[in-house]
Amino acid sequence: MITTILAVMIQQLLSLLAPMLLGAQLVLTLILVKGDICPGQRGRIHKVLPVVALLWLAVASLKIEAIMLVFAILYFYSQVQTKKTRVQGPLWVIYLANGLAFAYVGIVISEQPSIVGSALKVIEIFLLGALFSHLLLTIAKTRLQAFHRILPVTGIVSAMLLSIVVLVKSAQIEPNLLAEHTNMLLSGFALMITAVLIWCWHILLSKTVHKIQLWVAFTTMLVSMSFIENFIVL
Repeated sequence: MITTILAVMIQQLLSLLAPMLLGAQLVLTLILVKGDICPGQRGRIHKVLPVVALLWLAVASLKIEAIMLVFAILYFYSQVQTKKTRVQGPLWVIYLANGLAFAYVGIVISEQPSIVGSALKVIEIFLLGALFSHLLLTIAKTRLQAFHRILPVTGIVSAMLLSIVVLVKSAQIEPNLLAEHTNMLLSGFALMITAVLIWCWHILLSKTVHKIQLWVAFTTMLVSMSFIENFIVL
């Protein structure tokens, strides 16, 4: 019984990774291509790419097609330096990885049983993608201060859109079924609001963002999205 529950929880978490990784890849690509970053920052951003590849490998346990993204990202990583460098490397590989990610997530969105479910997956690209990329950029010690505000604001807007989606879903559910799952829904919302507040804490207090803060926000957000996804599939 416990093994079954754990397996279901792991599968739910894995289902969140693909939209999240697509959003994160787009942010990292934008910074690597257009960002005004010094050689040291570029090298540190290159260092976090294996984390993205490793998570795509986890996604491949659900759909083997994701393994192509692992190869693409690791190939790019093998062609660039992780020390101070101005060399952008073979950017066509990053574009290829982004295209593959778009295709993969597009298939996931089309497989959702309802429009509400599809909308949820689209929002996850921005919500989870912005939070995860913010975490990676903080670990990479980026000096692009604008992103420390832009990404949390993206999260706030995405959370608002997610609330609308959940309200639409609530209107479609039978009252008895809605009453049975109210606690799950409220738990998901409470955790999501908590995650957003932790994520934006440095803005509220006008302080420097810290990776521990983002780790806590990221973990809380993943748990909240698991609750919300369970509600959406009712």
